[in-house]
Amino acid sequence: MVEELLDDTKFIVVPAAVANRVRLVSGRLGSSVTDYATEVFNQAFRVDEMGSGLEEAVDMYHLVTVHRGAGCIQVNRSRFKDLVERLYLDDAEELADIWHESGRWYGAYILAKLNGEDVFGFLEKDLLVSWNLDEAEIKQQDFLVSVRCTSFGMSIELTELLVNYLVGLMEEIGYVENDREVLRGLVLMKFLKKME
Repeated sequence: MVEELLDDTKFIVVPAAVANRVRLVSGRLGSSVTDYATEVFNQAFRVDEMGSGLEEAVDMYHLVTVHRGAGCIQVNRSRFKDLVERLYLDDAEELADIWHESGRWYGAYILAKLNGEDVFGFLEKDLLVSWNLDEAEIKQQDFLVSVRCTSFGMSIELTELLVNYLVGLMEEIGYVENDREVLRGLVLMKFLKKME
């Protein structure tokens, strides 16, 4: 019986710190080390079969939990675009104010939620997903932050609302707008750190 069990297992060498964490987490979960490690590997295989990597899957899970906590909802891009264009015709200024305030609120929320994590790294992924962008890049150099967002299918109205959102968000996390270049679906902005 013991020989059959040993024939069906393999040893995998991992750093002692990793082995200790596996032992601690499995104990906290009330699971054996073997069962926990098997589950971890099986989930890693699932992620691989989806064509993704573990880091991307964990980052996406983190993003989803932040969005859920912030009350974000998912809306089909084309329907959302139609809705915004209609509202924009009625009162573009009020809509711009709403997006600016939404950016400020979300900036305050993620500062509290991320608690010291890399805010700009998170925001780069967040903008890509939440605004359904083709590209998003945020670079920080000393007191200057450059933001580049690209969406080939974005209307001019949505582009302008994205700019208002970004201005509000960056204000809340301590930056003021320094420069901008905006075309339909292309936003290049620079922000400077506010001095206390």
